[in-house]
Amino acid sequence: MHLEVLYNPDSVISFEPEKILEIFVSGKEILSKEPPFLNLEAQTGEVIFIGDTHGDFSTTKYLATRFLKNSDTYLIFLGDYIDREPEPGGSLFNLLYLCLLKIYFPDRVFLLKGNHEAHYSVFCYPYEFEENLMDIFGSNGFKIHNIVTEFFKEIPLMLKTENGIIASHSGFPMHGQSIDDKSRKDLIIDILWADADMSPMFRGYGIPKFTEKQLNTFLNSIGANCFIRGHDPYLAGKIVYSKRCLTLFTSRTYASLAGIKIARGQLSNKIANTDDIILEDITSYLSASE
Repeated sequence: MHLEVLYNPDSVISFEPEKILEIFVSGKEILSKEPPFLNLEAQTGEVIFIGDTHGDFSTTKYLATRFLKNSDTYLIFLGDYIDREPEPGGSLFNLLYLCLLKIYFPDRVFLLKGNHEAHYSVFCYPYEFEENLMDIFGSNGFKIHNIVTEFFKEIPLMLKTENGIIASHSGFPMHGQSIDDKSRKDLIIDILWADADMSPMFRGYGIPKFTEKQLNTFLNSIGANCFIRGHDPYLAGKIVYSKRCLTLFTSRTYASLAGIKIARGQLSNKIANTDDIILEDITSYLSASE
């Protein structure tokens, strides 16, 4: 089955509701065994960081088939797998495919939670996913959305590599909190909603912005040197804060604003800053594969 997932990802388009429910239940069980703050213990091979995909099933398919063929490559997805889909059904198929990748490559594919996957805790707008499911499945859409919400609750918040990289959807604990819960509201706001203070984004009162000093303090406290995040299309593809912070978007929906970029790093090399990370624009590859 794992080869079918890798080489025939479009098979998910024809899945019936019962099979979809079964897949998300299985994915939830795997995620439930992971802590809120993951540690990627591998010390050799390549790690690929993938920004917000936002229902871009085609881009996710391309990345999986390109990189998972190599047994020593790890894919880290930074959240926001749903909503703002570039074509109808994209959110469901993207998320379903990612769930299958997690099931069949549990030690090489890592999913981090985005703010769109935390709508159950902190209201996110636009949140279109439930309506998308209703459009596709009618009344069965409610049932699928309920189990997907349980799946979302088990997705971890942050990840650290042994060679000095920290990754999350948007931020980090800004008040000294321990990352010991996947759904606590204060952690969700800081880790899944925060923006850099240099960003023009304004998401509403109560949503924090972090400074370079705060980032440095956090990185130093956990022995890391580089922070990779998504969430903000205005900083996407940009390196800021003395080469210690890189923002990614990996969705065709935002290609004109943010590009379609990934970040690549060798786990055997100590990361001093983003100079040790390869930022790759995959737009041309996607155009060639269409």
